[in-house]
Amino acid sequence: MAVSWSNEEHCVDEHDLKQYQININGNRFAVASPYGEEHIREVERYLEEQMNEVRQQSDLTSPSQLALLLALNFADEILTLQKRQVHLDELERSLSSMTQRLESALQSQSDAATGA
Repeated sequence: MAVSWSNEEHCVDEHDLKQYQININGNRFAVASPYGEEHIREVERYLEEQMNEVRQQSDLTSPSQLALLLALNFADEILTLQKRQVHLDELERSLSSMTQRLESALQSQSDAATGA
C-alpha cells in the first residue's frame, strides 16, 4: 500500500517520498511518505491505539468490521474538525475586520489630535 500525501498547501513530488514498513493490527504494510519516519511511527501508533480501543469497546471480532467502525470514527472526527476549522476561519476574518476598524479609528484619532 503506497500512501501519497498531498493537499492544497503542499503537493508532494514522488521523489520526496520515502518507503516505510508499518504494522497495523498484525498486518504489515509498505507506505510512502515525505514526512519522515517519526511521523510515520506516530501515525502507526495512533492507528494501532485506535484499533485497540475500538476492539475493547465493541464485541466485533472481524478485522473488516473493526476497520469499518474505525473508519466511521475517523470520518466523524474529520467532519467535526472541518466544521471547527470553518468556525475558526470565520472568527479570524471577524477579528481581522475588527482590528482594521480599530487601527483606522486610532489613526483618525491620532490625526485629529496632531491636527493633520
